[in-house]
Amino acid sequence: MTTQDATDAPRTADPRPDALGDLVTALTALNYGRDTVTGVLGTVGWREALQGNPGAALRRLTSADRDSRDSQDSRDSRDSRDSRDSRDSRDTVMTGCFFLRDATSRTDLCALLGEDLVDRLRDAGVLLPGSGDSLVSTVDIRPVDDPHHGTDGLLIVSDPDASLDVRVPGPDHVPGVGQAPLTLLNQVPAGRPGRLLDLGTGSGVLALSLDADEVVATDIHGRALDFARASERSVLRTSGERRPVDWREGNWFGPVDGEYFDRIVSNPPFVVGVGEVGHVYRDSGLELDGASRLVAAGAAGHLSPGGTAHLLGAWATGFTESPASRVASWLPETGIRAWVVQRDEVDPETYVRTWLTDESVDIRTTEGRDRTRRWLDMFADHGVTRIGMGYLHMQRIDGPSEVTFEEITTPDLGFFGDEVAEWFLRNGWLSDRDAGDILDTSFAVRPTVARESVELPDPTGIGFRGTVLRLTRTDGPRFSHEIDTPLSAVVAGLNPNGLSLRDTAGLYCAVNDLDDEAFTSALVPLVVDLVRHGLLLPADLLDGDSVAGYGEGLR
Repeated sequence: MTTQDATDAPRTADPRPDALGDLVTALTALNYGRDTVTGVLGTVGWREALQGNPGAALRRLTSADRDSRDSQDSRDSRDSRDSRDSRDSRDTVMTGCFFLRDATSRTDLCALLGEDLVDRLRDAGVLLPGSGDSLVSTVDIRPVDDPHHGTDGLLIVSDPDASLDVRVPGPDHVPGVGQAPLTLLNQVPAGRPGRLLDLGTGSGVLALSLDADEVVATDIHGRALDFARASERSVLRTSGERRPVDWREGNWFGPVDGEYFDRIVSNPPFVVGVGEVGHVYRDSGLELDGASRLVAAGAAGHLSPGGTAHLLGAWATGFTESPASRVASWLPETGIRAWVVQRDEVDPETYVRTWLTDESVDIRTTEGRDRTRRWLDMFADHGVTRIGMGYLHMQRIDGPSEVTFEEITTPDLGFFGDEVAEWFLRNGWLSDRDAGDILDTSFAVRPTVARESVELPDPTGIGFRGTVLRLTRTDGPRFSHEIDTPLSAVVAGLNPNGLSLRDTAGLYCAVNDLDDEAFTSALVPLVVDLVRHGLLLPADLLDGDSVAGYGEGLR
């Protein structure tokens, strides 16, 4: 990307003056958003910018197809052409300057924002001199639209994304709309809770995307909170539709000591490292997975009854400890139902290489080699052979804690919040019932469940024979269970308005001359697993006669 020529100017913006917030207000009034950017760059240019390919995105900015516009111009009136050209020019300036950080004419920026605001942005280091009369933005302003949580028109201001130029993030770097907060956002159930806490809010992506009756957002980094306050200008409305976020500066749970929340979200500095703070946004100062442990334990202690927490985290284990037991050790013995979802697991070498690259460290240099060796030595000293990463979902309950650890490696989960909410609903239902209650319940087979029969060539060389029978969800986490013929027959006979599981199983036993008691004793734990993964749905959780689809129709 084009960078400023000035050598004595600061390379980072000062987010404290009102200039940055006024810029967000102005861009919001000009309808700067995702539609603006994709209208200028197209979906390909948008994608390439987000994937760190500035050349491809800039090419879309500077070589738009004018032929189609010329063709349209021949049919439009002069007034409509002038209006459209003005809008196109405005959108191009906004996209080039604040999305791609391309050098932009001061004249064009003054025409867009006014000379006074441009001058104040220069004083705050938000705009720096480039070549000639051009100015270069030192901030990213990225649109965020999340229909699942009702977010529309949110603009997140942050330090520049290092993937778009040769900039090396400094110690006080404030990241913006990265993959981590967006993936966590997809894990949070829809709906408006009472009190919401965003712990370690950074530039405010989660706090500003997730509405609640009251939102509290904390961070140890005051500069990050200044960026978040500026971003908030894009969602506050004079009509009072949304209450301002309560931004609090402080370490970990200190700013909310003694308070309880209906929902807690956190994308903490969870890098599994050597216990030093090189970058505030990713290094906690706690050795190994201490940050994930602290946030998990702290969130458990700040949940209101029935409240839920949704956290990003990482866990380091060796040959003598499983990831499940390690995460379980972080949680209290009572009061928490937890679903730990491991999305990835890597060896120490891969982990170190990934995070050094994130820091823009060339691992081939002397510095890169030394840091690699030191980091790997630390892992070896602690017996760490693998690092898992994923999500930790928790719910405050009465009674002993329950921890379920699962690996879900489906490439693209998309919006997963409905599944998380339903997982708590299903598992809460199971925890309140014994074997007799389950047998006396009627069930629905989820509409997205497929029954698969795998056949292989018969050893005789003639035809095929069945080897595996499966029930598989074709949605969400794609859970799959191998079953046998008796279970398949019972499942096929289930209907939410029909017989109970006990009676359905009894019919099967009568036809096949089987002992009812022995059969149902073996059947119940199999049905429990199918309910846990949402392949079977208890009739008393359904809203109406049937479930309409994934995550819908459940009470």
